[in-house]
Amino acid sequence: MSLILHTRTTGSIEILTLAGRLVLGNATAGLREKLRAAAIRPSSVLVDLSGVTYIDSAGLGELVSGFNAITATGRFMKLLRPAQRVDSMLHMTKLYSTFEIFEEETAALGSYLR
Repeated sequence: MSLILHTRTTGSIEILTLAGRLVLGNATAGLREKLRAAAIRPSSVLVDLSGVTYIDSAGLGELVSGFNAITATGRFMKLLRPAQRVDSMLHMTKLYSTFEIFEEETAALGSYLR
């Protein structure tokens, strides 16, 4: 299964919903394109990982790269509901401390207002 990317906007927050395998190739290229585009818009980003069934080091790298590009402009990128395998990878690589991670969308959206 390839990666499916869906984008929607709530206020000044762009929500990227990912489903499938986030692995080297078209999947990471698609995510890179979406995050780079978001970095030039005046919105923060929430990445919903609940539908990601597998992530490799390239996928993690794209999340970190996007995080760096977006936060360098003074905005925020946060993660929502990482699936169990993704959550395990975030813990193993110690990236869990880099990202702000939420289990509920309402809590995540509210955190941008603080």
